[in-house]
Order: sequence, then C-alpha cells, then structure tokens
Amino acid sequence: MKKIYFFNALIAVAIIAIAQNAAADRGHLRLLAVTEIENGTYQGGTADLYLEIKEGSGRVFLETFPLTKTDTQMSTRFAKAIACDFVDRDCSNVDFFYTITANSPIIAGPSAGSSIAALTAAMLEGREVDESAAATGTINSGGITGPVGGLKEKIEAASVSGIKKVMIPSGEPLKENNKTINLTELSEKLGIIIIETSTIDDVVYEFTGYRKKTESKDIDVNKEYSSKMMGLASELCERSGNLTVNLDMEIEKIKNNFSVNPEGINFTAEREEVLNLTKKGDESFEKEEYYSSASYCFGANAQLTYLLMSLKNISEAEHISSANGIIKKSNELNKKIDEMEKKTLTDLETYTMVKERVDEAREIAKKSIELLNGTGPAANFTKTSSKITSGSLAYAEERYNSAVAWSKFFGNNGKQLNLDKNVIRKSCQDKISEVEERVEYVELYIPNTQNNVMKEINDAYNDLSSGNYELCLFKASKAKAEVDAVISVFGVDLEHFRGVLDSKLSVVKENLAKQAEKGVFSIVGYSYYEYAKSLRDANTISALIYSEYALELGNLDIYFNVRGSKKLVDSSVLGEERKLDNKNTLIVFAIGIGTGFILALIIVPRLNKRK
Repeated sequence: MKKIYFFNALIAVAIIAIAQNAAADRGHLRLLAVTEIENGTYQGGTADLYLEIKEGSGRVFLETFPLTKTDTQMSTRFAKAIACDFVDRDCSNVDFFYTITANSPIIAGPSAGSSIAALTAAMLEGREVDESAAATGTINSGGITGPVGGLKEKIEAASVSGIKKVMIPSGEPLKENNKTINLTELSEKLGIIIIETSTIDDVVYEFTGYRKKTESKDIDVNKEYSSKMMGLASELCERSGNLTVNLDMEIEKIKNNFSVNPEGINFTAEREEVLNLTKKGDESFEKEEYYSSASYCFGANAQLTYLLMSLKNISEAEHISSANGIIKKSNELNKKIDEMEKKTLTDLETYTMVKERVDEAREIAKKSIELLNGTGPAANFTKTSSKITSGSLAYAEERYNSAVAWSKFFGNNGKQLNLDKNVIRKSCQDKISEVEERVEYVELYIPNTQNNVMKEINDAYNDLSSGNYELCLFKASKAKAEVDAVISVFGVDLEHFRGVLDSKLSVVKENLAKQAEKGVFSIVGYSYYEYAKSLRDANTISALIYSEYALELGNLDIYFNVRGSKKLVDSSVLGEERKLDNKNTLIVFAIGIGTGFILALIIVPRLNKRK
C-alpha cells in the first residue's frame, strides 16, 4: 500500500511539472483597445491576448470575453496566416488557440491584427516577447501594418497601465480636435516610447529584438522571359502602328462626309487618346519594361479596332459574323492549349494567362450575339446597340490576339513541376474560402461593393466543378488580390495611398528576388510588378491592385512543389530555436520528480499513521 501511495504522489507531482512546463508554451501580450462611454466619446483601455499552439490541422480558435463581433474573428485568422507566411512555415499541422479578455466591453475590430501576427510569429520561432510593450494596427497582405482608430486614447491607456513602449502604424496622423499631435511631445508628456512600424518585421523586432536578415536585392530577370516578352510587346505595338495608319486613312475619307459616322464619335479626340497610349508603350519599351509596353499597346489596339469598326458602319449581320469568327478562333486555341503538356511553372502560368484571355474573348463574343439577337431585324439595329457591340467585339478581338501572343511562352526552360491534381484542387478550395471570408469582412464595413469579386469566385467555382483546378486557383488568387487591395487601404487617407503602394511594391520585390535566387521566376508575378511600378504616378489605385496581383500570383509555385514545401511547424517544440528549451523541460521534470520523492516521504508516513 505504501508503494501505491508513493507512486500516486510521484505521478501527481510529475503531472503538475509537465503541466507547468506546457503552460510556458502559452504566449501573452497586452492589447490596446477603446471603450465607448456614456457621453458617446471613447476611452482607451487594455486587454490580454493569450495564444497556445498545439498539434492539429491548421484550425484557428478564438475565445473572447466580453464577446466580440465577426470582424475580430476574421482578422485573427488573417493575422495567423500572415505570421505563418512571415516565418516561412506550413502551419497545417498545428491548431491555434487565441484568447482575448478584458475587464470592460471593447470596440471590436481588426486593430489587434499586428499584435496577433507578431505573437504568433514569435511563438512559431520560439522567441520571448517583451510584455511591457504593446502594438496597435491592422495587418494586411504582405505583412504591412495599417491604420486604426482611437490612437491617442490607446496610447494614454498604455501609459496608465504601465506599458513602456507602444507601436503604432507608420504615417497615420495622430489628431485631436482636427489638430495633429506631435508624437515626440506626447511621448515625453506620457513617459512612454512611441514607435512607428510599417511591417510585421518591424513589430516582431520591437517585441523580440529579432529582425529577419534581408538585404535589398534586384530581381534577376529571366533572360528567356525578357526575350519573349520583348517580342510580345513588339508585336502588339507594331499592330498599334498599323491600326493607326488604317484609322488615319478612314478618317481622311469622312472629312467631308460625316454621314458615315453614325455614332457621332469625335475621332480627333479619340485618336489623341490612342496616341497617348502608344507613346507610353514606346517609352516603356525603351526602358525595357516589356509587359508594361505590351499592356499600353493592347489598350491602344482595342480602342483603334473599335474606332475602325465604327467608321465602317457595319451591319448587324456583319457584327454577328465577326462574333462567330472570334468564337471559332477561341475554341480552336482553347483546344490547342488544353492538349499542351505543362512541365514547368512558366508553362502553367502561360496556360492560365492564355486560358483567361481566350475564355474572356469567347464569352464577350457570345454576349454580343445575344444582344444583337435581342434587337430584332436589321431595321431595328440601333446606334446604341451598334456602339456597344463594336466596343465589345473590338475588345474581344484584341483579347484573343493577346492570348495568341502569350501562348508563345509555352516551352520556356525552368524547374519541373510536381503537378498533383488533388493538391491543386484542395489549394483552389482553400483559396476560394479565403476570398469569401475577406469579402464578408469588407461587406461588414462597405456593403454591396464586392460584386465583381464574387462573380470571379463564381467563375472559379465553375472551373472547380469542371476539373480545371489550375485555372480555378488562378482566378481565386486574382479575386483574393482584389479584395486584399481594398482591405489594405481601410482607414487610409487618399494622400497616404502612395505610401501603402510603395510598401507593397517593396514586399513584392523582395519576394520575387528571393524566388529568383532559388531558380524560380514567376512571369506573371514579375509582369504585374513591373506594370504596377509604371502606373505608380499616374494611377495609384490601379497600381495598388496590380501590386496585389503580383504579390498573390507571384507565389503560385508553392502549390506545385517547385521549390519544395514550406517546412512544417514542429508542433512539439514550436520552432527550431525552442529545441534549446528541451533542457529546461528536463530540468523542470527533474525538479518535479525530486519534489515527488520529498512529498512522498512526508505524505506516506502521515497516511500510514492516519490509517
């Protein structure tokens, strides 16, 4: 009986020791929040964030007290995904348990995103965090921090609660009564360090003292890509020149006979707009920005083709014939590329770019025929329907020509793909879920603004059901990029959009350069990155969208084992560095065993005496 008591006591203490050691794997940070008070104003406050990471299947659990709204749950999942990407880990084999507690109701929202991402990243790498510091800010694609509300109130609450250092989003003005507050003066007044951060790397550094060792490197552009893209741009821009000559000849014919211009188009003004596009195409070509050059010339060609069709005053029957011709050509090209073997990442990217363009050309042609058939006989073929059809068919024709030009990238050299249909299908499904979650998040703040994104998701679902998993993944990734672009500028003043764009471009460049070093070159990612740079000064919004395309589509290789899967999280130690803590585990366990012996020597005699 003595032995039973002895071992029972020993086991109990050992369990306590193990539990205490496991508790050490529970991370903690202070969060900054705001509370709405009776007079309608806001008061700063704090909350506690806890995180446990256990063996699992990549799920995210969130428990809050008091309860928070859906946006907090969504932003927590975003932050976890960004943290896993930041530390370059595949988190599909562990589950994340987040707990947020506060003593009073707090305003729900995504402002804890940067803190959640930083704590997650630190725990995945086994790094200690400075619990006397706190951060506020959203976390967006590329690991970029974004603006939040109630900054002054949060900083004041941090000071009162004993927090020594606060991180706030870079570039966000601190205002009170429409007056900008000087950060240095506020820091001195409250006796607290205020630091501006731009990325998750900045936030993690302030919490842990550790920064990723990255050097700014230029992208090693694939020579074969440059050569073929130069040919593509040259082909499209040469077509612009030929179409311009044809347009000038047609305009000369109608100078004294405006009856052949039923649309009432100002051809002189339209021609100037086209020339501006072709000029940009030439300038980009001179700077060896071949994708940008091709894009400008494509736009010029679509407009030139439309103007020529308008000048010729073609009939309903001719429109239908033209549309049927586009459908026939598109079907033939579709069949051809479906039969092509996809061996490399470039083959796969080429397939998706060609497929997207040729499908779009065919669908536009079909809708044009539907429009024409709905207008009745030729006598009822109105100016409006003619103009719409001419514009649509002109775009469809040039979209088809663009697809043909892109098809020349098939057969590029590169690393072989490990193309697993089941992996791609699952990746597509996951990507669609990510987009739907983001759309729901955006709709909470800006209702009825994501209809175009949802249309793209429906297209992705169609590709998923038809077994075209590659195209499904491509379309879902583009849709995710578009909604991410919206999330990236939540709460950002228009004047600060450029700063967000520059940060995004910097992240994209780093990613593409890193991939190129490993022998992986994304023709799609680089093309969109180049075009985003060319749009930076003229159209910040479009540039931001294309930078998101580059960020999202520049990483498609991770789904096909081109450069190898990301390293799975070691769920037993939560990171390479935590292996060093195994000694601590043994020490704690040894103390537990020793304590067990001592307690056993004390408890067992007493139990025997009582017996």
